[in-house]
Amino acid sequence: MRRIALLGTVLLLAGCLSSPNRPPEVIAAGGVVYPEAARAQHLEGFVRVEYDVSIDGTVSNAHVIESQPPGVFDEVALAAVRSWRFHPAVRNGKAVAAQGQVSRVNFKLGESEGYAR
Repeated sequence: MRRIALLGTVLLLAGCLSSPNRPPEVIAAGGVVYPEAARAQHLEGFVRVEYDVSIDGTVSNAHVIESQPPGVFDEVALAAVRSWRFHPAVRNGKAVAAQGQVSRVNFKLGESEGYAR
């Protein structure tokens, strides 16, 4: 009887630790290239990108929702985000698409080792 109670407790705790719901998880990100023209002008900034993550973990419908300075880093930020890969979101234990994800891609000189040339 004690073994059954112990087993039930272990299974209950395992269920609590492995939530049936979670957001998409990044498994591969990168691909950000600092534009040479912006580097030459010592420009820094950011781009906020909204996108969807499909069940297979790919990005779709990526578009800029904010950027500073406007238009300078937009295309390279979009290209980078489109190359990212995710574990899909999970709802009630099943993989689902996740719409309206937002990420900020920062462009800061002095951190250039993080950017491809």
